[in-house]
Amino acid sequence: MNSFSAIIDAFGKQFASAIGVEESHARTMRARNSIPSTRWMATVKAARDLGIKGVTLDLLARLDAEKSRQRESAQ
Repeated sequence: MNSFSAIIDAFGKQFASAIGVEESHARTMRARNSIPSTRWMATVKAARDLGIKGVTLDLLARLDAEKSRQRESAQ
């Protein structure tokens, strides 16, 4: 998976309930291509519980770092 949105899509309609957020918040995360770091542990655990492979803290941190670099280079 190469984006936060791809991770969210991998959960299908289960993402919001799996990590304990409102559906509208999950839609906003997907639209912004972002999962707040406060939800990373819940995301990794939910992925493991649902059999979604490849979702790790390392992946989430790498995606976050890439987004930060992109924002910095855009300035």
